[in-house]
Amino acid sequence: MSAYVIGDITVTDPETFAKYAAAVPASSGAFGCRYLTRGPGKCQIVEGDWLPERFVLAEYKDMETVKAWYYSPEYKELTKLRQSASTGTLVFAEGVEPHAQAREGGAPGYLIGDIEVADPDTYAKYAAGVPETVALYGGTYLVRGVQGEVAEGSWTPKRLVVLEFESLERAKAWYDSPEYADLKKLRQSASKGNLIFADGS
Repeated sequence: MSAYVIGDITVTDPETFAKYAAAVPASSGAFGCRYLTRGPGKCQIVEGDWLPERFVLAEYKDMETVKAWYYSPEYKELTKLRQSASTGTLVFAEGVEPHAQAREGGAPGYLIGDIEVADPDTYAKYAAGVPETVALYGGTYLVRGVQGEVAEGSWTPKRLVVLEFESLERAKAWYDSPEYADLKKLRQSASKGNLIFADGS
């Protein structure tokens, strides 16, 4: 089962953070990490007010590997460097199923959501209907309906969703599609939360 690290980082010391950013791929790569998106200026608000300054979405083969990387001696030293130069939150999330290899062609696009359900019965109708519309636009669930495990920071997601599309344009086409329009209204009537689009790396 794939697992993901989701990071929302605000840099306070760019020079020191640049040293961290240059060093971390070797550390994470040793544990099979694949960055799906990484860096500043990657995100756009869809709903709510969440807009990460610097966003990371990284994929590992399973949660055990995520934790092996995060608690490794090599990354513990890099954690100190990152924390000296930034603030933010890291969340670990279980994936829906083993993820296929990177898509052919251009950069994929992602929709990331943190949803708080107020009306479970109505939301269940939404949850039952939405996968068909996602599939229609070539989307895939990477994460669906988990709270995640907070490793650092104060963000405590209620219900995490990560969708991958072949491009950011395709993600937007799904979100604005007639097929999704009524379901979107249903979700908004039964929940509140934050949604962002993110450019793939």
